[in-house]
Amino acid sequence: MKQIIVFTSAILISILTLGQTTPMEYLNAIPNPPSDPCGYDIGQKAQFLEELQNTLSSFMQDAEKEREASEKFQEEHQDEQTVNVLMKAGYTRQEAEKMKDLDNMSDEEKMKLANQMMGRNYNMTMATAEKVADYDSLELKRWSKAQSTMMMADAQLDPNKNQKKQQEIKNDLDLQKEFNFLDDKLKAGENKYIDMLTELELKADTALAKLNPKIDTLYKDLQEGNGDADQIIERIQSLRQTYCEKFTPSYLKIIEAYKGYVVEHWQQYYDLEELQLKITESQVGMRDPNYKPGQLAMMRVKGYLTMVTDVFKYNLNADVGAQFIGY
Repeated sequence: MKQIIVFTSAILISILTLGQTTPMEYLNAIPNPPSDPCGYDIGQKAQFLEELQNTLSSFMQDAEKEREASEKFQEEHQDEQTVNVLMKAGYTRQEAEKMKDLDNMSDEEKMKLANQMMGRNYNMTMATAEKVADYDSLELKRWSKAQSTMMMADAQLDPNKNQKKQQEIKNDLDLQKEFNFLDDKLKAGENKYIDMLTELELKADTALAKLNPKIDTLYKDLQEGNGDADQIIERIQSLRQTYCEKFTPSYLKIIEAYKGYVVEHWQQYYDLEELQLKITESQVGMRDPNYKPGQLAMMRVKGYLTMVTDVFKYNLNADVGAQFIGY
């Protein structure tokens, strides 16, 4: 067993040192969980988990480099992004340039620019907007109808007015709608496996609550010298083994199915991420050149890695303190 683990570790290290950092490459680099985690002793368990830690460590190093590069880009373009967001909200570039440093503006200056923007784009002042926000449903319905009538009349007089703005709003809404649909679809699929793991954990906790008093009694007999020590230890180990074998196979099936789901929907995670980037780009007017596609898929790989890390969770015989030292 140990020779297999060392060989697998050597392959894993060689793969990662080649600079393979895509989500699929990391997923393939994660060793398959053992087929029988209940048969591992504490040393074998530690060896296996060390491999997983190496995989996670390499991922974190790459992620840290990307995070630092992204933060540097954000810092260097913060003012530009702020101006773009304000222009998106309806301010002119000149107004946005003034508004980007709000700390150096007085409340009067802020309100003046806000009123200019609201009057130009929505035919109202900020005071009116605040008043509308306090309307009840009937008052809001009447006000919306009046505004709609005014906007239709305005559009008939000048059909091209705000056409570009309206198209931008439509495009943003379409992007958000498409993003929400795909995001909800993927999460619904993922939650099926999360719910299965939660249900399994509840059953295991219930079984453990019944098991612990039995083991405590046996430990007490062991400490007080009541009966043959070897037989008592064997009985404790047997109870733990039965517990492990009852829940671990189901756990392995669930996490393997989760991995299959992620791989099956791999392209959709990339599609979702692209939609997310388009929405952000529309809001801030630029895209981070340091951003590498695959972050959402990588998050799922990390989730699967955590599941594999927990593969020994029901193996009580491989826990620290389960070696009957000093009884």
